[in-house]
Amino acid sequence: MKKDLPKVYANPIDKNIRNNFDVYYSSSEEVRSNKEINVAEKINQIFASRHHVYKSNVLIYTKNGKINTAIVGKSGNNLLTLDGEKINMSDIIDIERI
Repeated sequence: MKKDLPKVYANPIDKNIRNNFDVYYSSSEEVRSNKEINVAEKINQIFASRHHVYKSNVLIYTKNGKINTAIVGKSGNNLLTLDGEKINMSDIIDIERI
């Protein structure tokens, strides 16, 4: 005993469909460019944040590579880390809070 199902209206496609011509690719690596990034403003935002009590864990991109450290203060043109190191702010390309 087979039941007849109701008919479903299907709109006829009478035009050229072009919905898959734009293709984008994203890689897993982040590409950092030397755009005009105001590093001093980013550093001031980190220190003015309500999350910064004594230290802030940051990832610093310098001319020589990446540094994963905790910053505790700023003295002149240097960032002071929890390890007692000084990082020159003119060498910093970008900084982000972890």
